[in-house]
Amino acid sequence: MSPAGKRALIAASILIVVVAGIAMYLVRSHPPATRVTIVPVTPGPPPDVLSLLPPDATIIAYGDVATLRSSPFAADLDALGPAPAQEKDYRDFVRDTGFDYSRDLDRFAADVWVDTNHPLPDGSPRISLIVIADGRFDRAKISAYSLRTGKITKHGDTDVYEVPSGTPGETFSFAFLAPGRMVLAQSVSLDPVVSRSSSTSLDAGTRDRISRVTGATFFAVAKTDDLPKAIAIPGLQIGQMNRILKSIRGLTLAGHPDGNKLVVAAEADCDSTSNALQLSALLDTLRWLGRAALADPKTKAQMRPGDAAALDRILKVAAVSRDSHWVRVRVDLPPDILKSGAAPSRAVGSQ
Repeated sequence: MSPAGKRALIAASILIVVVAGIAMYLVRSHPPATRVTIVPVTPGPPPDVLSLLPPDATIIAYGDVATLRSSPFAADLDALGPAPAQEKDYRDFVRDTGFDYSRDLDRFAADVWVDTNHPLPDGSPRISLIVIADGRFDRAKISAYSLRTGKITKHGDTDVYEVPSGTPGETFSFAFLAPGRMVLAQSVSLDPVVSRSSSTSLDAGTRDRISRVTGATFFAVAKTDDLPKAIAIPGLQIGQMNRILKSIRGLTLAGHPDGNKLVVAAEADCDSTSNALQLSALLDTLRWLGRAALADPKTKAQMRPGDAAALDRILKVAAVSRDSHWVRVRVDLPPDILKSGAAPSRAVGSQ
């Protein structure tokens, strides 16, 4: 992956971590009858592009990049400060392929498989993914660039390009499905997509979770049968918190630009209403503990200047609602908070 591509992935990861953290720690209770929505969202079927992907992934994600890119929020985010200079490697990549993700990517849908039972040597879970991307692609330039280090194999009538991956012994593969559509894969075969043999039969739980967020500009839906194990924090492996977190059958993250704000919501799908109530109470307790920790000068001393104030602003605008077995956290993020959160930092005392 190019350095700029890594930056994009890191930025998306930061956003996911921020919202997940809010969902776990920074919640304020509301009466059970109150419902908080991201934006007016009408439940409905998944976006058509998801039907091209295998239905059994751990995480299913979708993003309308063109809508996000053209929003006032994106313009305000750019206006806060100049973008960092692109590395030479990425400038060379754009020159040779004609593709710049910040300009040419319009939409994506992705399947991600997370395997915690067969971790990598460093202990991290194995990640496999398939991504379908819509945008503007110069096939001739991208093909020539890939064949410098890769090769072409035939899957029926489709040319599949294989290039060395960043993971030793594995390859990265892609194919052109149409003039404005590509499919890319890491550590998994492209055959289900290229042969059009993938099934549209999502399981009922995943289909229900996706239907709740189909009006969002971007979303990710994850299923889990053991969230404490996936989080891999030793303190969560026993006790009441372990039991409550194990009751979560699925998680969603969704967002939509609203003027100069990015409205983001995270939902937990619990296995019962009683466990949803307990999760809400637990989150409320942890929220107040978080606020108390932020008031401690020792905590502030370990944070980059301005981070404590930004987090305090998030605490004030975070809101939670409960609807039967669903617990939802909503946060309205102005551009300056995201700009601050995405900036590089180093803990006090680090070398």
